[in-house]
Amino acid sequence: MEALSSDASSWFDLTFMGHGHCYLWRPDLVVLHSVSDTLIAGSYFTIPLALYVLMHKRKDLEYEWMFLLFALFIFSCGLTHLMGVYNIWNGAYYVSGVLKAITAVVSVLTAALIWPLIPKALALPRPIELQAANQKLQGEIELRAASELSLEKARSELETRVRELEQTKERLESEIERRQFLEQQQRAQTEALRRSNEDLEQFAFIASHDLREPLRKLTSFTQMLMTGKYGEFNDKGQQFVMYIREAADRMDSLLNSLLSYSRISSRWDEEESVSLDDVLDDACRDLQLRIEECGAQIEVDRPLCEVHGDRAQIRQLIQNLVSNSIKYRAEGVAPVIHISSEADVEAGRCRVTVEDNGIGFDMAYSEQIFEVFKRLHGRGEYEGTGMGLAICRKIVERHGGTLNAYSEEGKGARFVFDLPLPGSGELLA
Repeated sequence: MEALSSDASSWFDLTFMGHGHCYLWRPDLVVLHSVSDTLIAGSYFTIPLALYVLMHKRKDLEYEWMFLLFALFIFSCGLTHLMGVYNIWNGAYYVSGVLKAITAVVSVLTAALIWPLIPKALALPRPIELQAANQKLQGEIELRAASELSLEKARSELETRVRELEQTKERLESEIERRQFLEQQQRAQTEALRRSNEDLEQFAFIASHDLREPLRKLTSFTQMLMTGKYGEFNDKGQQFVMYIREAADRMDSLLNSLLSYSRISSRWDEEESVSLDDVLDDACRDLQLRIEECGAQIEVDRPLCEVHGDRAQIRQLIQNLVSNSIKYRAEGVAPVIHISSEADVEAGRCRVTVEDNGIGFDMAYSEQIFEVFKRLHGRGEYEGTGMGLAICRKIVERHGGTLNAYSEEGKGARFVFDLPLPGSGELLA
């Protein structure tokens, strides 16, 4: 105890002989012990460093304190071997003893704590078990990923379907609103048409009785005057009587055209499916004489559509358009009239085109030619009352369609109109 309590400076007393004297300073023993202890010390010092790196890299290590205790134990062992090298030349045996005592304490503490830790360490899963568990977990992850992908795809398809249903709903609502609007419009048009028909019927009655009666008398009297039974007229008188007769005939033609125009709306023949091929053949038979006189060529893209409507009016429509093309033919050129049709099933309409190589017209007058009694040429150039195309447009409009004309002066004309297809639900206006 007295030795232990002696002055600490005596711990570094170098009067003790170094172990080199025990080795008789034989170089082989000195080198053997000094090199061996140095290598052992160096190795011991690197082990705590390796444990530190391991603990630094793996933050999830279990029992970290045991790694620290092992590092301290191994480091202490390294110090004792390093002190053994020092003591070969210097006898610092107190310091060497203290280091050994520290190492002993750490060793005993490590040995005491490691045994209770063994059952816990054995309870830890082995690497092969961890690998198997990891593989199983990986399989479950892949299965879950596949399930999530399928769910995502199903969700995307469901959202797409919902959007389609919403769009369909919007279209249906829009269609319902459109149909309601059309029904209201149709009811209003029906009422207006009813009133218009009444007015037209009244007008037709007046035109056929009140107007035509004095016209017949005028024609009869001019015929009587032209017989010469009631006196002779000079040349001027004969000319005036001829003018009266021509005016009466023209008035009769105008009344007939006007009556035809008024009957389009007031006449309600039975609606039926009408073959445009048959209608065209009938119209061409009626115009056969005129066709042969001018050498007209009728070109048809058969078969033409079958449409729904008033057969008589559709026949009048086709005949008027063909007659119009023959009338307004170019001088010295045989008329070529091309007729074609195209069915639009989705719209429920048939688009018909009548095209010729006649004199054509300026597009500035493309609407004027459809007006009642409107003519682009004088009566001396071309005969007629100016009602033919007006009647055509009214027939087309009565069938719920439109009639338009396209042309260029000297390059023929093209008339395009549409009629309802059978089963399209269209009714005559």
